[in-house]
Amino acid sequence: MHTNQTRMSGGNDIVKAETRQFMAGKRGWRAEGERQRSGVPRIRDGQRRPYSTAFGVNLRNSSPAGFTLVELLTTLVIIAILAGLVVAVGKYALTKAGTSRAQAEIAAMENALERYKSDNGRYPASTVTRNSPSPPGVPTIIEIYNSTNLYSALSGKYFTFKPNQLAGTGAGTYVVDPFGHPYNYYCPPVGTVAVWSNQATFDLWSYGPSGTNGDPNMITNWKQ
Repeated sequence: MHTNQTRMSGGNDIVKAETRQFMAGKRGWRAEGERQRSGVPRIRDGQRRPYSTAFGVNLRNSSPAGFTLVELLTTLVIIAILAGLVVAVGKYALTKAGTSRAQAEIAAMENALERYKSDNGRYPASTVTRNSPSPPGVPTIIEIYNSTNLYSALSGKYFTFKPNQLAGTGAGTYVVDPFGHPYNYYCPPVGTVAVWSNQATFDLWSYGPSGTNGDPNMITNWKQ
């Protein structure tokens, strides 16, 4: 009996000693893998959580590791590259969709012009001058006049234009392509000596995404 009381007293003394050391900052909470001492309980904080992890790290004094400047710059470069790729792919997709739509609209207006000729004996006339060079995205007054003639001839009976296919107002309404530029139409009046691509019919075209005369991406009814 005396021996057991001595052991218990010794265990309590160890607990008290370790507690004093812990409170004084001289001892941390034992790791999970540390050998259990007889009679020594685990020391926990006020919320019953251990002060250290299974690897003996003091949770009160630990802090998460931060990013270095090189890591942040590398991340920003990667994000910039990915953003550039997304923008490029999106622009290509929009251009491709606009080109396909312009081809379909030109084909539909060709059919409408054929019906116009069937009723009137000839295609609607445009201005004498076919077109003149224009700066990027800036149509000339001649291009707008020719597109206005196209709208006046087809609107209503031969073709139903959607709001996004038109620009201008009243008598100045004209037909625009998916890129916001006037569709070019040319068919000189009878007896006019002129040169154009489809002398048997008419010229109908879009300058394409750039809206510039001579653009290799022009969408026309004489080359598809």
